[in-house]
Amino acid sequence: MTALREEDEQRHNQTAPSMPTTPRTRRVRAKGPDKVAPPRAKRAQVARACQRCRRLQKACSDSRPCLRCVRAGLAEVCGSFTSQHLVRSQVRPSRVRGPGEVAAHGDAGSFKFAVPPAFVNLDLPASPKAFASFWRESFKRKAALLPPQVIDYCSGRFFECLSPTIPILTPEYVAILRSRASSEDGSEAYCVLLGLCAMVMLQVDDARGKSFGQSIVAENNAGYGWLLLEEVLAAHRHLMRKSSPSLDSVLLVFFIYACHAIMFHHSQAFFFIREATTLFLLIKPESMDDLSRTLAERLFWVLLISERSHAIRYRRPSTLQVTAFNIGLPPSGEGDNHSLSGFRCLAALFRALDTSFIALLNQEVVPRLLPPGSLDEVEMAINTALNYSGPDSLLPTQTANLRVTQLWLRIVLWQLRLRLGHLSEQSTQSSRTYHYPLQVAKDLTISTRDLPVLSIQVHGVGITEKVFDIACAVVNVLARGPIQITKTAAEDDLKYIRRLILQLRGGATVYDALLLNHVQQTLPRMVAELDAWDTSSIGFDT
Repeated sequence: MTALREEDEQRHNQTAPSMPTTPRTRRVRAKGPDKVAPPRAKRAQVARACQRCRRLQKACSDSRPCLRCVRAGLAEVCGSFTSQHLVRSQVRPSRVRGPGEVAAHGDAGSFKFAVPPAFVNLDLPASPKAFASFWRESFKRKAALLPPQVIDYCSGRFFECLSPTIPILTPEYVAILRSRASSEDGSEAYCVLLGLCAMVMLQVDDARGKSFGQSIVAENNAGYGWLLLEEVLAAHRHLMRKSSPSLDSVLLVFFIYACHAIMFHHSQAFFFIREATTLFLLIKPESMDDLSRTLAERLFWVLLISERSHAIRYRRPSTLQVTAFNIGLPPSGEGDNHSLSGFRCLAALFRALDTSFIALLNQEVVPRLLPPGSLDEVEMAINTALNYSGPDSLLPTQTANLRVTQLWLRIVLWQLRLRLGHLSEQSTQSSRTYHYPLQVAKDLTISTRDLPVLSIQVHGVGITEKVFDIACAVVNVLARGPIQITKTAAEDDLKYIRRLILQLRGGATVYDALLLNHVQQTLPRMVAELDAWDTSSIGFDT
């Protein structure tokens, strides 16, 4: 047996494939069997790169300012998010649960969370991947994260700045939420308050300010808003999913959507707006009390406006539909809610933009050619939507949002007609001519010149995107060639619109650069004029 085993091993050694000879293996063999070449040194990595190195995808150093920024002479702009509350040794879980996954029951214990994005340049969009891993084995409220004074302040700012546009809460309902949140089974109400405060911190207040001084351990308002969003996302994964969701469930997901939209996370925002609309289709308003049913009626239109606006801007499908059995808007003369007249106008702007219009916009298959007058009803609905209210009954924030949104929808409709071949210079209707965006730009200049800039800024990145779309359409028309309207006036309007973009959220860091790049590619002769233009003169009331 021993002889057979030796013969088999010898035959195996003769037939086994030999290791290919490479310069590395030759060096190892030259050193002998007892000597092994030292492993290649691994490149040093830092736990968190600065914002500039991350954007350039270059190696960074642990020191602040880092060596790369110092060598480039940019030491003043180097930095990263360094809130004192963060644990430095963060551990990512081996498995990341999806946002809509029902959490399994587990023992209470320590939790893990992802490293937050940098907030050095607070207007720059952070990577949405950083918001995909808010996973915890179990959820437990963080002590002192949401003190009563924060709820008082944020709810007050909401009713002052946001409620005229999204009237989905009342002071009475906030008091009910606070009462529910104080109980042991009030996790959902607690999460709604978290989402409300996160939205206010990220959208309304100055990102670099510190509204609560040293009472909150966070670097600034944006950092605190990020902490609140992290908490509400972690809690959202552990809430029990119900076949008949409550109003609070829909409110919670809507606030998460709003926070993602504020931070440029468009894919995440689309995910949560679809979840919110799906949950709303499952609620039962007839089983609610009067206050909850009233808020649900308003929430339906807020979701419809948000979803259709997102669908038009990013070419997405829509879910909610307006039917004869839908929840209606509150009456125009409803008691002390005089600001609801502006909300009715906003709903009227999007009411006619149904699934057939969005399907046409998304270039779905159309069975037949559309006649030039096929979009006249949509145009009429957009143009008459603001007739639901007189100008004296609108607040400045409502006026700004309504006028910019109306003009933006006119540009969307004009672009659709351009694609369908419905435009002509001989048309008697200005909206069917090639130079119509120049008229829209003039209307935008006149409509916003006397408005306080804060009344426009409060609407966040969404209104910046709409103004940017109008500016791009104007550039395209100016580059087309001879036009009947004076080019000097149109170029002055374009300069004004650029100045407006620079004052809005995300304008100076994102959309102004995109606009200049579009001008460079489409209308090179105007680049020098825009660069020479003094951007320091604001020209708006504050």
